Amino acid sequence: MGDREKDPKQASFEERLSRARKEVPEEWQEEPPVSPLGAALKMSAELVVGSGVGAFIGYWFDTWFDTKPLFLIVLLILGFASGVRNVIRDARRMQDADEEAN
Repeated sequence: MGDREKDPKQASFEERLSRARKEVPEEWQEEPPVSPLGAALKMSAELVVGSGVGAFIGYWFDTWFDTKPLFLIVLLILGFASGVRNVIRDARRMQDADEEAN
């Protein structure tokens, strides 16, 4: 049982997938340009959603464990930090793309 042989179904799937990828036109494989407004909306949504999800899960944990407002505060901060991290990552990605273009 130490040897793991490839499943014929998996090999067939990988073969079909590689053929399908070769058939995709190159212009479809490139990422479309993002407008500045779209990028700003995405970043603001990531901040709001990260904080909202953290607050919701924190509130749910607090009601579950009867520890109000411990988890709400902790997970709200973690959700906000996660949103900020995503915004910074997107901003760096946009900056790198802009530097490559120039």
